[in-house]
Amino acid sequence: MGVYKIFPSQDTTIYSDYPTLNAGLDAILDLSKKLSINTPSSSTARILIQFDNDDISDVIAKSGVNYTASLKLYNANVDGIPTNFNIEINPIYESWDMGTGRFNNIPETDDGCSWEYRSANQTNAWDTAGFPANITASWLPGNAGGANYYTSSGYNKYQTFNYFSSKDINVNVTSIVAAWTASVISNNGFIIRNTGSIEFNPNYKYTFNFFSRDTNTIYPPCLEFKWRDNIDFNNTGSLSYVGDNNILVSLSNNKNIFYDSEFVKFRIYAKDKYPVRSFVTSSLYINNKLLPTASYYSIIDLQSNTKIIDFDTSATRLSVDPTSSFFMLYMNGLEPDRYYKVQIKSQIDGGTYIYDDDYYFKVLQTI
Repeated sequence: MGVYKIFPSQDTTIYSDYPTLNAGLDAILDLSKKLSINTPSSSTARILIQFDNDDISDVIAKSGVNYTASLKLYNANVDGIPTNFNIEINPIYESWDMGTGRFNNIPETDDGCSWEYRSANQTNAWDTAGFPANITASWLPGNAGGANYYTSSGYNKYQTFNYFSSKDINVNVTSIVAAWTASVISNNGFIIRNTGSIEFNPNYKYTFNFFSRDTNTIYPPCLEFKWRDNIDFNNTGSLSYVGDNNILVSLSNNKNIFYDSEFVKFRIYAKDKYPVRSFVTSSLYINNKLLPTASYYSIIDLQSNTKIIDFDTSATRLSVDPTSSFFMLYMNGLEPDRYYKVQIKSQIDGGTYIYDDDYYFKVLQTI
């Protein structure tokens, strides 16, 4: 039972038409293709993004080895993209610096990486030849640069888009993260590109933008880890599971205000709405029960009504102990200064039920 998000340590876009331009502080990451100002073909943009080794190690220490890691970027704008196309994601071979430039800076900023260079002030050009095995670079004809990357098995990741699909990026990159943590390859982040059949084809012109780490929205890129704890559904003490949906469900341990450094155990209490009559001295309405083993939680951003953590039959499955059903939530995976809502979903007696009784809380940034 675990969902944990970490956010980029650096990200940027590199542009073939502007080989020395740095765009490290832009709020938008760009995979667009536009008319070229320099060649008869078209200009292309690629995304570079990196996550800190210590952050990754910290998550894996929490989750153990049975985790999945997904690279997620959220679409900001799309126009004119092909009906069906793929993007490619690979681990980057050489190190790079994000810089502090923006696309529209005048004069052009070059204090970080660009299409031609990986360091500030137009130093340390990207290697374009003489690589070890399973490493390559690709660029538009006559426009060397564009970063370099690993291509061996397990390091080539793809996502297919079509007319009806979501335009967010969500790709399983577990094998790449595992290679970083085992020091098989160095963590220099990911490169995100259009496939060569589109990237090098002058007939394609489109806009495909994503929010960057510098966005002022709730949609920065993230590396999302999910794992399933070993839940002992027999560790119930004297409690029993509910038998039908005639129950009242409440969320406990919700102090309504949390800091992003907290790791919180939310308890879920389920009580019979119509308890069986019994001759006892205590109230029948205080007898707690457990939600079924097929019960899950989700977290929703209240203002945008966006599911920040969706129901997941593995990672967001409720645990149990002799006190109640419960789940654990890492607050630093949520954007601070926002209000959130908890939803609980249970499969009871052949039906699926959502419990959403104003379970709200706010996350504040630790000072």
